[in-house]
Amino acid sequence: MNSIPSLSNRGNSLAQNPARIDFEIFTEAVQNLYSPDENPTGAFPLNIAENQLMSSEIKTQLNTIFQRSEVPDWVLNYTDMLGNGSVREVVVEFMEEHLTKCAIPVESIGLSAGASAIIEASAFVLANPGDVVVIPAPSYPMYTNDLGLKSGVERYNLQTHYDLEEIGAAAPVTTEHLDAVWDELSAKEKCFKILLITSPDNPTGCRYTQKQLTVLATWCTEHKVHLIVNEIYGLSLVDTADEMLKDDYPTSETYVSFARIMHEHNSDYLHLWYAFSKDFAMSGLRVGVVHSLNRHFMKGFENVNVPHLVSNITQWAIGELLKNSVFVERYIGENKKRLTKSYKLLVRHLRKNKIPFIPSRGSFFVWADFSKYLKDDSDAGQEKLWMDIYKNTGVLLTPGDGFGHQKKGLFRIVFTAVPYTHLVVALDRMTTYLRSLEL
Repeated sequence: MNSIPSLSNRGNSLAQNPARIDFEIFTEAVQNLYSPDENPTGAFPLNIAENQLMSSEIKTQLNTIFQRSEVPDWVLNYTDMLGNGSVREVVVEFMEEHLTKCAIPVESIGLSAGASAIIEASAFVLANPGDVVVIPAPSYPMYTNDLGLKSGVERYNLQTHYDLEEIGAAAPVTTEHLDAVWDELSAKEKCFKILLITSPDNPTGCRYTQKQLTVLATWCTEHKVHLIVNEIYGLSLVDTADEMLKDDYPTSETYVSFARIMHEHNSDYLHLWYAFSKDFAMSGLRVGVVHSLNRHFMKGFENVNVPHLVSNITQWAIGELLKNSVFVERYIGENKKRLTKSYKLLVRHLRKNKIPFIPSRGSFFVWADFSKYLKDDSDAGQEKLWMDIYKNTGVLLTPGDGFGHQKKGLFRIVFTAVPYTHLVVALDRMTTYLRSLEL
């Protein structure tokens, strides 16, 4: 790598290394989007976690808000560093009603400009450079940058399984795994500072049960490890009772937010993240939420949050949207219906092609095993398969590189990234191509 003299070492690295392996190809795909009339040979970027199934609903609601409501005076002024107080009250009411199902003190939440800002600021306050955040693999690639670029926190990918059938639809992390990592890091004189899990998970769609969350919370509190649960997909749930899908779920449990376990333990080591980018199909508005009962953490977060403030006009719009309880209730139900419909379409194709996958209980993803199509069981072989699928079908998946899992040939498929009718075409193309590889 050639050095750029005008930049710092950090700047030099950032200028020459992409944040994600698929960003450049994603940009290419977006400039060549499929359209049945205007571009029938176009591409399908199924690699970025966006909800195109519900975006029109949100756009209509926001248009109505701006047409019918007068922007208040406070929007033009500085506001609280954790977010405008009246907006946070509305956010709390929404979370209590639809996500956490338990009371949340307004002073225990803060707003930042997106989930990435919440992650970055949390790491900055909780951990020292060189401390370790343990994340069960596979997991969201950008956690590495969000946690480490500015805070210097190191990512440890916890391997809990190799083949997908080892875990099914259950989140696999146990205290035995954590004990082993604790001993390994202690032997290296490393500080196991944070355990980070996502529920529903990215990319597997697994959910953590109330029992699992309680066990993990107890272990972390006893070991003085900060446990953070990211519930960014908490309202994007698959209908596991659907007739076609129900056999994939041998156990049925109600989704339980980590907030309930937090309040039972009342520990300084337990925290929750949320954002409106996924469930509410508006990643571009940049609104993330942190919830913690640790008042010292919240004070530190408030002070570090100054560069990460959500614009006041966005805060106001979010607040107005959430005040419409009739819309929110209808939206959440419709989101589940559309999400499940697209998920079922993808599942039918995976079953037809005998591609192993983890049954998703929530999120926008299916984590699938394409390893039978690899010509070379290596990083290079995985990247070649990824690019071959894209070049021959226009379907862009997220490759396993960066998710931290050991097995090659695993890909994340975002089934909400395009409208349902477009997904039909994308999956037909991919099925045709994959079958040609078996001839």
